[in-house]
Amino acid sequence: MRIPRRFVRIRPGRVAWAGALLLGAVVAAGPARPALPRRPADFAACSSLAARSLSTEAALQALANLGFKWVELSCLTWAPHVSVTNLVADFAAEAARVERALRAAGLGTSSLVFDPPDARPFPQYREEFAALVRLAARLRARHINLMAPAAGSDRAEAVARLRALQALAGDGGVILTVETHVGQITERPADARWLCEQVPGLRLTLDPSHYYAGPHQGGPFDELLPLVEGTGFRAGAMTWDSIQLPWGEGPIDFAGLVRQLEAVGYCGFYTAEYIEGFNAVDARAQARRFRQWLETLSPASGPRQGRTARR
Repeated sequence: MRIPRRFVRIRPGRVAWAGALLLGAVVAAGPARPALPRRPADFAACSSLAARSLSTEAALQALANLGFKWVELSCLTWAPHVSVTNLVADFAAEAARVERALRAAGLGTSSLVFDPPDARPFPQYREEFAALVRLAARLRARHINLMAPAAGSDRAEAVARLRALQALAGDGGVILTVETHVGQITERPADARWLCEQVPGLRLTLDPSHYYAGPHQGGPFDELLPLVEGTGFRAGAMTWDSIQLPWGEGPIDFAGLVRQLEAVGYCGFYTAEYIEGFNAVDARAQARRFRQWLETLSPASGPRQGRTARR
């Protein structure tokens, strides 16, 4: 990004101001692709849903104990490691509480995840989302991931709401994504792409397990890869009952998917999306296995993660 000279002329007493302006220009330009292939393990994150039964402080420490350096913080109503109600009522207090917990665990924030826009009356939801944008900027989270509107929802209304939310996110310098998810508009790749086309700037958080267990039944979704800004990875198979399996099981070729994402310029995190209590699978144990698997992987090559790579 070329910056006009009049904006960077430094006068006495204006050094800090000019530096901040330059930094803002760099941030606005977005993350630069590295000259060399990325090491995926350096971008390993874990959803706090892997410890959903624990308090924020205990959950973050549990994820740090698994070896993670980054966390996707749940702001979901049913798993509130960030209380959005408290954030709206007293932003400074709730933001400070979350920051203390992150600092104590030594974790950075990769992203926030929140309810779908049709979860409640939109004026209330918009106020809550605006507070989350402020929090994401304060925590330097890369993006906010929303559950998408329900598959049967009014699409014109869904688009209008997401356009309003995208404007708020853009003003705050935060990327907005919706998740690929069974039962939501994004449950089929063509519809996920359509939604992004209707809302300029909107991107996707790719959870491939939903494209196997849901109506897409393992069909291709390569067309979505350039739109992906976040991921939620867990082993899964072809039914809802098998959407969360121990890492290393099922038909999803995660190594190939990582290579494809890196090839199209993906700059985001690789996030373990195991949910504690969803089924009998030990979410934290499998999240640890996911992180260990990432250590073996490079963008150019790596072991196939599927039925032939069960460990």
